[in-house]
Amino acid sequence: MLQDNRVGGRDKGKYWNEFYSGRPDGKIDPPSQFAAFVLQEAPDLSLMIEVGSGGGRDSFFFARHGVTVAAIDGSISAVQACERSRADSGLANVTFHCASVGTSQFHEVISGLRRTTDGAAMVYARFFLHALTDDEEDDFFSGLAEALEIGDLVAFEYRTVRDASGAKVTPDHYRRFVDPAQVFVKAGNHGFVVEYAVEGYGLAKFKQDDAYVARCILRKI
Repeated sequence: MLQDNRVGGRDKGKYWNEFYSGRPDGKIDPPSQFAAFVLQEAPDLSLMIEVGSGGGRDSFFFARHGVTVAAIDGSISAVQACERSRADSGLANVTFHCASVGTSQFHEVISGLRRTTDGAAMVYARFFLHALTDDEEDDFFSGLAEALEIGDLVAFEYRTVRDASGAKVTPDHYRRFVDPAQVFVKAGNHGFVVEYAVEGYGLAKFKQDDAYVARCILRKI
């Protein structure tokens, strides 16, 4: 997988803490296009676990549509900002948790959250896979395989290898450009089948950054 570490050697955790610490209290961005798509594809969820929730835009969107949401992010600044926004919103069906992929804490958090419901669950991760190193991605899939139950879903959207040369408008930071074929192989090795997959331009456009992304929905078997 191609890698673009544009932080220039800065620690990823430090970068994201600085990024979210400057957000105004109560600011929630509009949901992503992917969130709207996923909500239509999985309307009967008992629990949505968002990994890499960032500023909470999609977590709050799902919660406002009646889904119980548990959001996880490795940035304490992001989690604290979302907690303040949650208090302002009055939403009781969304919670935020700080844990980083690659740590035992992440495995404990995601497994603990899955045990809170007997109904259908989905792990949702938008623009997250390409923020992981190869080793972190392996650990992430292992955590999903351990925590999720048969029939649970996983929804991914991520930058692919075909996006490496495209324009980027967000601040410089670590990212990889992921080969979807390798994602499908890894998913299969961890007990998931592909239920839906598509890739292309126009799915995650932001200003002049029309990222070439892949989307997929996986099911635990």
